Amino acid sequence: MMDAGRHPNITLYTNAEVVALRGSAGDFTATVRCYPRYVDQSRCTGCGKCSEVCPVVVPNEFDVGLGARKAIYSPFAQAVPSAYIIDRENCLNDRLIVCERCRRACERQAIDYDMQVQDVEVPVGAVIVATGFEVFDPYAMKTYGYSVSPEVMTGIEFERMLNASGPTRGRIIRPSDRKPPKRLAFVQCVGVRGERDCQYCSRFCCMNSVKNAMLAKEHEPGIEQVTIFYSDIRAFGKGYESFFNRSKEHDYIRYFRGKPSKIVRDAQTGELHIFVEDTFAGKPDKVVADMVVLASAAVPAEGTARLAETLGIELDESGFFKVVEENGEPLSTTREGIFLCGCARGPEDIPDSVAQGSGAAAAAQRYVAACRVEEVKQEIPPLNTDGPPRVGVFLCHCGVNIAGVVDVRSVADYVRELPGVVHVEDNLFLCSDAGQKLIQERVVEKGLTRVVVAACTPRTHEPIFQESLRLIGFNPYLFEMVNVRDQCSWVHSQEPERATLRARDQIRMGVARAHRLEPLEKRQISIERAVVVIGGGIAGIEAALRLDAQGFPVYLVEKEDELGGRLRELAFLAPHELPARTLLERKLAQLQASDVHVMTSVQVTQVTGFVGNFEVTTTRGLLRAGALILAIGAQPYQPAEEFAYGQTHAVMTNYELEHALAGGDADLFVGGRRVERVAFIQCVGSRNPDKNPNCSRICCGTTVRQARQLRRMGAEVVVFYRDMRTASHGGEEAYRQARGEGVIFVRVPDGRPPEVVPLAQGCHVRAFDAMLRDTVETDVDLVVLAAGLVPREPDTSKFREMLKVPCGPDGFVLERHPKLGPVETTSEGIFVAGCVQGPKGVGDALSQAAAAAAKASILMSRDQVSLDATTCTVLEERCRACGTCVSICQFHAPELYVLPSGARVARINEALCKGCGTCASWCPSDAIKARHFTDAQIEAMLEAMLLEEVA
Repeated sequence: MMDAGRHPNITLYTNAEVVALRGSAGDFTATVRCYPRYVDQSRCTGCGKCSEVCPVVVPNEFDVGLGARKAIYSPFAQAVPSAYIIDRENCLNDRLIVCERCRRACERQAIDYDMQVQDVEVPVGAVIVATGFEVFDPYAMKTYGYSVSPEVMTGIEFERMLNASGPTRGRIIRPSDRKPPKRLAFVQCVGVRGERDCQYCSRFCCMNSVKNAMLAKEHEPGIEQVTIFYSDIRAFGKGYESFFNRSKEHDYIRYFRGKPSKIVRDAQTGELHIFVEDTFAGKPDKVVADMVVLASAAVPAEGTARLAETLGIELDESGFFKVVEENGEPLSTTREGIFLCGCARGPEDIPDSVAQGSGAAAAAQRYVAACRVEEVKQEIPPLNTDGPPRVGVFLCHCGVNIAGVVDVRSVADYVRELPGVVHVEDNLFLCSDAGQKLIQERVVEKGLTRVVVAACTPRTHEPIFQESLRLIGFNPYLFEMVNVRDQCSWVHSQEPERATLRARDQIRMGVARAHRLEPLEKRQISIERAVVVIGGGIAGIEAALRLDAQGFPVYLVEKEDELGGRLRELAFLAPHELPARTLLERKLAQLQASDVHVMTSVQVTQVTGFVGNFEVTTTRGLLRAGALILAIGAQPYQPAEEFAYGQTHAVMTNYELEHALAGGDADLFVGGRRVERVAFIQCVGSRNPDKNPNCSRICCGTTVRQARQLRRMGAEVVVFYRDMRTASHGGEEAYRQARGEGVIFVRVPDGRPPEVVPLAQGCHVRAFDAMLRDTVETDVDLVVLAAGLVPREPDTSKFREMLKVPCGPDGFVLERHPKLGPVETTSEGIFVAGCVQGPKGVGDALSQAAAAAAKASILMSRDQVSLDATTCTVLEERCRACGTCVSICQFHAPELYVLPSGARVARINEALCKGCGTCASWCPSDAIKARHFTDAQIEAMLEAMLLEEVA
């Protein structure tokens, strides 16, 4: 939000809606209706004095009614913009009473009761709809006791309770008696998967409940038992299965397969009695809990139908905006030039939403490429930071994340006495818009020359503070950040005194280092405006097309002699049964009409260089590029001898079946015999600690699609599964249709896979049915193994070494951040698309490819790229050219050079250097200096630490 709020090319219209859209793609005119805030944004500083004097208290919508706000308020602590807003429905001035306390309290005269609605006409080339979702209100479902029992709440209400800045400051308490529960229960799939005629799955609820079950114990150690009532645990995202397995290691968490029929509150004890059938035991049961959390469905946001009518786009059968997915355009609507992302198109998880957001931006750029806004260099006069350091220390409460444990006020009093500290101030959220402005104002007002912020993790927030300081001309390298949340309040959450003492120690060390910080300057280098896409599968093709549409030169490099990758091997795509060949031919036709340089039968042999200036050596010559997109895909798991694979032609993988089904619904023959009975076995090579512990995400959806086709061909089909994870858009609906069409699903327990015995004709399959609690046996003509996806080797290992991008424990390339950076890598200028990052379906791969293209296009749209100044440098007069730094640096930044005198010295390529300081610590001649982590700075921190211990 902060980045969007202060981006020079983004105009924010908050408290507003689109009420009309005229024109066509590339030439729309949107009418935006801006509703009055009754507070002048340009004057309001977010000080909150108006709210302090307001006498009206009403329920706070952001806290889902669990907290309260005033009639003049900020929607939430970190809102952008930070300006307040007046709720005129509850304001006393609209009730023939002259209150005006807020107007009198506002020193900047920002209150304006006479503000009117304004319509603004905005010319745009494309529209992106990202209206999100709302949570289903289970009030009407009386069986769960919501609104009848105060101890029954929704997942979003529980989230607000868990939040450190929420109404209970992170404490979990029963609304009825204000006591923490000892027995907590989560009920999954409330309002979805067949309830209230809603067919879809909300996708994120399972993992949200697993996460909250673990968090609850951290927030309230007194919780003795957490029960999760579920149908299928859908841990289909990257790393989710491992997370789910970790939760099962806690003896206080119990997974109970069953759907509660009713929840009744005992009026005398306040206990909640949950009546449920244990579907594994096959008998009714009653579970007692002190609090129940309902994982309520995600439903279309309010006003979705009205907005669809305004924009002239269609809705799907669930009420979300309709996606034209069957055309291989997972982000397109039924009107050209209008795109979707996130939960506007249906329930989505955060990583998918982030990728879709970037992908939608890439799709929209096609219509605005001709109107590209050139970056305007803003000249900001530098602040004078010469002279003795004048240190300002800012302490963040982080809601109660820090202040709930650390005694911030006593820390502030202590810090004021430290040498060189001329200003100390604490704030609820320093990362908020108001917090950033406060720091900027104090730097100027107090003449600060060093700034120390004691807050949360520098990994995510240091760039925000540095950018705010840069915008006022303050050298960002004179800034020091101390992590008193992760390293103090979190690790000593039950020891406030120790947390406070440690915060004092760390801030004292930070101040000592700040005294010795030196101003540094970033270096600018020019960019090679071209992109190399490695891998010519559907993700690589899509990324290349998106970049070409924006006018950037693109090289698409494929080692095979034909484009298409795995898509060539598929017959139909789940769940919409789009012929894979149709999609591929459509994309290849677009590619042929583009300016993309397609290079097939070409191998990449070496990659050197750095962001903005990569050199890619191929078997057909050298390519220069500013960015790289890695899209080499994955490969199907190849069974060894599991389930009699390889022993009989009557056992094949789902990929091999896909070939066999390519002819459509004609009869299927295996070994000369018509297939009439088929058994699918799920999770082959996936969810297996000895092979691949994670879920491959696509197998269940593929099985459902193939099973339905086989049913149309007249075959009897049975599917042996552990959890049906039909995760794709429309997957749950297809799963329900398959059951209606006669496909039999048999749930087998974890650790007890089916047994397959080859017969002279077909196979005999034996499995334990977890629902019937008995062994079932059947003879079939064909066994299909739902094989997962694994990293494509040896290519993945080759590019991991060549590009210096790390891989996770599962062998797939590791993204920069699992939620916030799903297509970036830790190597700047290198992006990933498709299954090289983890298993995913074609629709998700297309979205991610568009996202990678969008990220690369940001680089390509600039003339230059800034290199971080926190690099290492060599003092040549001390260097003995021993080569230690060259051998130890994993980024290949140091090299040995021969001076005109003939002497050899090491030099460091600043573009490759990450500033880690490893070379400096290993140099036997002390010839290497880490610019932002000098010996003097580190020694000052150590002395400050020891000084306190002596005292």
